[in-house]
Amino acid sequence: MIHAPGTPHPPVARLLAGIEDGSQWETLVLSTGTAASAPELDRLLTEWRTRPRARVLVLGTLGTHRDASVARWRELWALEEQARASGLPVLALRLAPLIGPESPLWLRLRTGEPLPQRGRPLVQPVAEADVRATLAAAWTAGADWMGWYDVAGPEPVTLAELAALARREGALPRGAGAWEPAAQELAQQRLCDPRPWSERFRIVPRRLSEEAGAWA
Repeated sequence: MIHAPGTPHPPVARLLAGIEDGSQWETLVLSTGTAASAPELDRLLTEWRTRPRARVLVLGTLGTHRDASVARWRELWALEEQARASGLPVLALRLAPLIGPESPLWLRLRTGEPLPQRGRPLVQPVAEADVRATLAAAWTAGADWMGWYDVAGPEPVTLAELAALARREGALPRGAGAWEPAAQELAQQRLCDPRPWSERFRIVPRRLSEEAGAWA
């Protein structure tokens, strides 16, 4: 069983919709938007501790840290820490911007709309298909459901370079897609080492510069 309470921020609902849960575990999925306050989250975790095969998945974003410049990243750090303090098995995935043929960010970049900070920020986008494969692999895990991982692709690019790649697939009307994550977060993304994630889940991250041509 998968339980994602509240209204988790994107892309949580979209990613969970593709999971075939054949496990015997009960998985509580947390993200920003899950609970209105720390006491509410505490009550939720207390209730889940009574379940015999309960575990927690935290779906967050790159940049999660207690001293992060973005408020949501600090909130995700606190959420991860609160989940670990519950004593339940906790797996935290910190996602880079997701890119795929129907990903909201990819569609938005195809519109040619103005980019945050004129496209200068460096991002390390990950193929949405690789994130889905990671979740599929994680769902079969039992006792080793633990740790945190930065989930990112192998090609750091500027936002302007990513937009140029997207526009090769043809222009879309203004308003298509969405900034996912928010433009403020994209402007402050940091690079990471994705090797611990790719090795743990046996994922060979796709190179978006090679994949995108097949999405036309």
